[in-house]
Amino acid sequence: MKQKTKIYRAFTLIELLVVIAIIAILAAILFPVFASAREKARQTACTSNLRQLATGMLMYVGDYDERFPTSWAAGFVGDPMFYVQPYLKSTEVLVCPSRGISVVAADKVCGPGSGNNSADSFGTWYLLPGERDNPTGVANLWGYGFNQGASWNDGNGLVEVGPKYAFQPTNSGATVPVSVNGTIVNATIRGTIRPGRTLSQVASPSVCFMMSDTNDIPYDSMELAALRPVESGDGNCEQLTHAHAPRHSGGYNYAFVDGHVKWIKYTGGPMISTAESGSQPLATPAADFCFYYSKYDGGNDPGGCKELQNTEDDTQ
Repeated sequence: MKQKTKIYRAFTLIELLVVIAIIAILAAILFPVFASAREKARQTACTSNLRQLATGMLMYVGDYDERFPTSWAAGFVGDPMFYVQPYLKSTEVLVCPSRGISVVAADKVCGPGSGNNSADSFGTWYLLPGERDNPTGVANLWGYGFNQGASWNDGNGLVEVGPKYAFQPTNSGATVPVSVNGTIVNATIRGTIRPGRTLSQVASPSVCFMMSDTNDIPYDSMELAALRPVESGDGNCEQLTHAHAPRHSGGYNYAFVDGHVKWIKYTGGPMISTAESGSQPLATPAADFCFYYSKYDGGNDPGGCKELQNTEDDTQ
């Protein structure tokens, strides 16, 4: 009787290599798509956070004679957010999902034991849970800043500065308690006041931004330098805090004074020198530098902001 021969079917080496090559090509195509989709979801969550923050801020403004909060109280991460906490009742909305920098990591390069000092543009911060700049014990650096001006101290944003405010307030040094997630935080009133502007002082609420993504710590201001990417010569602190800049697909989310939120592409080049700008180092934050200015109405040129914009465009 003739014995039947079993035939074993299997892939050849060439066929296996072809399949592996196809999978590798598909992965190379799809992984960036998945990463982009994930970042888009984070950007959407960030937009939602800013809408909630803007709503809380406008509720505060409505209850306090239509005036924005001061940016000048110590003892809470993000000065303006200290005053708006009763309207938010949470610090979760202050964490941008795309920033993801832990306070422990930040303490190592920005804290008092890191060798960081006042020569560093970020100063020395006490960021560990329960310390001076993190009294509520948040795990990650917050991600949003208040428009205090393009250079933080220029008085063009939503707070006023200048000689007429350079005096000791009557409650200087006093502590103001506020409840944050059930934790009582005591902020100390600083020696020089920096009052918020009123809504009537904002020329066009739809073109002046109120809050946005930031890479700053711990006051979470929105000076131009807080938006830039890492540059050569940056210390370890800036390298960490600016590591993801700009963090939303090449841009940032902004909440404007009228409450609307939108994404704007970051178009900034390297910081330009004082000699070039005629005032202070600058970096272009977006298509329109003037939206830092409370007096900007969409067509005017307060403080020569359009000229500064043109100067910065020339450096790119």
